[in-house]
Amino acid sequence: MLKFAETNKKLMLANEKLEAANNKLMEYEEKAEKAEKASRMKSLFLANMSHEIRTPLNAIEGFSRVMAETESSEERMKYLEIIESNNARLLSLINEILDLSRVESGEIVIKKSPVNLAELCKSIKQLFKFRCPETVNLLFVEPTMPIMMTTDENRLTQVLSNLISNALKHTFKGVIQYGYEVVEDGQRIKFFVKDTGTGIEPEFIGHIFDTYASKDADQQKGYGLGLALCRIIIEKMGGSISVESVVNEGSTFTFVLPFHGTIGGLATSNRTNTTTNNVRTIHIERQDESNMKTILVAEDEESNYELVRIVLQRRYRLLRAHNGIEAVTMNEDEHPDLILMDIRMPEMDGLDATRIIKEVNQNTPVIALSAYAFEENIKEAKAAGCDYFMAKPFRVEDLIEICAKYCNER
Repeated sequence: MLKFAETNKKLMLANEKLEAANNKLMEYEEKAEKAEKASRMKSLFLANMSHEIRTPLNAIEGFSRVMAETESSEERMKYLEIIESNNARLLSLINEILDLSRVESGEIVIKKSPVNLAELCKSIKQLFKFRCPETVNLLFVEPTMPIMMTTDENRLTQVLSNLISNALKHTFKGVIQYGYEVVEDGQRIKFFVKDTGTGIEPEFIGHIFDTYASKDADQQKGYGLGLALCRIIIEKMGGSISVESVVNEGSTFTFVLPFHGTIGGLATSNRTNTTTNNVRTIHIERQDESNMKTILVAEDEESNYELVRIVLQRRYRLLRAHNGIEAVTMNEDEHPDLILMDIRMPEMDGLDATRIIKEVNQNTPVIALSAYAFEENIKEAKAAGCDYFMAKPFRVEDLIEICAKYCNER
């Protein structure tokens, strides 16, 4: 009996030790899982940062070279507009990264001054002039009465620009509307950005303003800074931000700020708008298209396609696909001699499109043109069937040389 009691006691002690060991193992596994998730999010963050920075750099570098070689003052002004637009885009991204650092250290400053809201919103539309695809109409809904508001012009521009950028990522066709109105009590102004895009799933909508949160992180469609910064800035300015969304129908982001200013007063602004609206046409003597090789350019960014078009249109017959599905369809219909394939595109990305194209005809050369330029991105492109990888920003001479190489080999 005594031996049984001792044995039972030993078993209980052994069970306690085993339970303690299991608890420690679970703690280690939980920590390892968190560390792995943090590492994965860091990698996604860096990959998306690379893409977001390289995309405007591609336009800046390419059009700077093209502008230096053109003799037409009208064309130079058009290229300058594209460069300035992408400069603003790059500067905005850098400011977001710096702002995040300031926010995490508790430093963010609001500087207020009288702002003409209509002029501010019109200037924002100029920033997105070359970022909106042809299938999306960006519309500023302007109130009938002019409004002067005492606020931080730069921060307000940053928030609206971030919300419009977010809408563009998820709206492939339709309308993006933005504007403002005075709330009935006259003490607040409500700003809005409304799109007809893909919408947000109900389970994600409660976390969309969290830092680094991105429902598209694994698809590399967002870098998780913009919306979080919008919330922090709006709250710092004494306001609040919210979102309403229906999947496959669209989203409406709304933020409300305290109103200090005048309604129906000054309708003019001391600022002058130096941006000119030139006709987007370029007169170039072309070769006979029947003797030209055909290149299919799969690219959803307007400024990126415009650069490729200007560089190559003298030498090749160009076709344009806005997404992977169009690229697959046009390849079957047109049988191009070469495909320049962007990787991140709506509907279907460039890697999936390349796999399908290569299954149909293994001999069709595909060159990946991508702002995702880490080693793993290059390996993924090669594994999908891409014959060559060219990172954005690219040199104009390199693009001409590689196209000539693959077209002449056919």
